[in-house]
Amino acid sequence: MRKHGSDLLKKNRFLGLGLALVLIIVLLAAAMVILFEQEKPRITVLNDVSRCGPELTVRFTVADQQRGLREIALHFVQQVKVEGKGPQTREVRVMRKEFPRQGYLLNIGPKQVEETISINIPDLGFKEGKALLRFTAQDFSLWGWAAGNRTTLEVPVDIDITPPRVVVVDAPRDIRPGGSGVVIYRINETPATHGVSINGRFLPGYPLNPESKGLFAALIGLPHDTAAISKAVVIATDQVGNQGRASFGMNLRKARQRFSRIEISDGFLNRKLPEFAEAYPQMTGSPAQQFIFVNNEVRLENAKRIREICSQSAEQRLWQGSFKQMARSKKTAGFADSRDYFYKGKKIDHQVHLGIDLASTRRDQVKAANRGRVVFADYLGIYGNTVILDHGQGLASLYAHLSRIKVEPDTLVDQDAVLGLSGTTGMAGGDHLHFSILVNGVFVNPLEWWDRHWLQLHILDPLSGN
Repeated sequence: MRKHGSDLLKKNRFLGLGLALVLIIVLLAAAMVILFEQEKPRITVLNDVSRCGPELTVRFTVADQQRGLREIALHFVQQVKVEGKGPQTREVRVMRKEFPRQGYLLNIGPKQVEETISINIPDLGFKEGKALLRFTAQDFSLWGWAAGNRTTLEVPVDIDITPPRVVVVDAPRDIRPGGSGVVIYRINETPATHGVSINGRFLPGYPLNPESKGLFAALIGLPHDTAAISKAVVIATDQVGNQGRASFGMNLRKARQRFSRIEISDGFLNRKLPEFAEAYPQMTGSPAQQFIFVNNEVRLENAKRIREICSQSAEQRLWQGSFKQMARSKKTAGFADSRDYFYKGKKIDHQVHLGIDLASTRRDQVKAANRGRVVFADYLGIYGNTVILDHGQGLASLYAHLSRIKVEPDTLVDQDAVLGLSGTTGMAGGDHLHFSILVNGVFVNPLEWWDRHWLQLHILDPLSGN
């Protein structure tokens, strides 16, 4: 009986040792599978790098869900001709990262990393032509005599560092502050962006017409307070960021300036301030202080809104021929008139009038000066009830102080279409139309656009190629 128990004990001991040995083997096998796993890191390029200019931005991710990443690197490679030696491979490492070991069995390195690298091609000494990006990644596996799994990805790149060639075909010889004009230019390739920069202000250009391949036009408008033209240049940027330029000159003529003194009465304030208080409840202080707030803060806010509206101009030209002045109207205030505002004999403000005031009969019809699309038809602070027409290619007209608006936004209207009725809304002392012309959001002198001869000579002839 005692012997039988001893045999059973030995048998159980051998069975336990066997199970322990099997468990050890299984654990060793599992550890070997983990330590010597053969899954390679995955490299994914996130943006298009097939073509680049002087600057190349590369966004990519590298992932390894097993042992994690040990090292990643990026090289720029190109075959270059060396005089007397023939083709040579030029390779430059633009980035390399090593990741510290974080453990010994699991989660040794990061599972995924994302990188954004900016490469200046000329600084690396590479030339225009074919090249490639070589991505490499290595994990913490012990496979390959502890070298780890390694992935190499090569992506072809076409280097283009030749800027577009820009030629100015036509530009205004003379221009005044608040004046307009058109610049015609030729570009030898299809640009991504192009236009004219005057004193740092960019004015976008548009194709001259469907038949004139490579010819473009940009309407220009000088702010009323332009004192000098320090730099005028046509700028064209191609699809990969190369930029071509062509400078041109213009003579800045003097503009006549009118000065006016405007007396602000209590009666005017009593009539106007309730309207603005409803639209701008933040207005506080005495009646004079409220007037100053409207004439300054609200005016600036309105100007910003107008620039935003004008920045979304149609690419096609919608207008035709000369612009029309309001029928049977008399000019009561001119463009860029300098205004001093007085209250009880004391000067309280100064502004510049950026339009022309036209008086006719009370609540007279206000008609479109030319064909265009209604891009704004609503209340607009100092301008009151306002309609803005986009005439395409950066040109717009503004109709303010209306007593009634008769058009809806996004409506295409012909010249002489009724937009509304004249009135006294906004900062208007009496019934009239405030009319403005804007070129790329810059207020310019409407008198030029009403002048058939000026328009033909300075705008229509250049646009037609004459």
